[in-house]
Amino acid sequence: MNTGKLHMTRRNALIGISGSLLAAPALVSSAQANHHGSTDYTNKTLTISPFSLAISEMATMKASNPLVRQFAELESEEQTAVSKVIESTGATPPPRPAALEDIYKKLEAENGEDFDRLYISAEITGHEDLLKVQSPEAGKKPVNVDVATATILVAFIHTHLAMLAEIRKQIG
Repeated sequence: MNTGKLHMTRRNALIGISGSLLAAPALVSSAQANHHGSTDYTNKTLTISPFSLAISEMATMKASNPLVRQFAELESEEQTAVSKVIESTGATPPPRPAALEDIYKKLEAENGEDFDRLYISAEITGHEDLLKVQSPEAGKKPVNVDVATATILVAFIHTHLAMLAEIRKQIG
């Protein structure tokens, strides 16, 4: 299995995650100061993020491919952090939409390579959807917790999409 390209992408992701961990205390402090509850941005983000967390936690147990499992572990950690930051503003996750619940149930029913392919496909779609939510918010002025979170997430999403594309190529 050729992992050279993925290794480089993973290294970049880890560097990015390290940077965000340094920024996390400032984001949480800002979130607490900007206690604003749910907004369109937070509702959309908190629809996708907890879903990704749930399926990634499932993938850490069910994935048959080590690269899929490793991605799921990284994704679980990141989505836990994202949800904590956003929820610290007073926002609460909306109920999971039926379409996402259907995907969750399909993943529960799959095993082995079929699970891996479906999980990676769901993550690619989820990251593309999340990018559509984050991009308009990223870089706005004045900077608040939503803007700061979106700005960091855009870079992560691009990195994750590159990782996911490479994993998809390797697992078929």
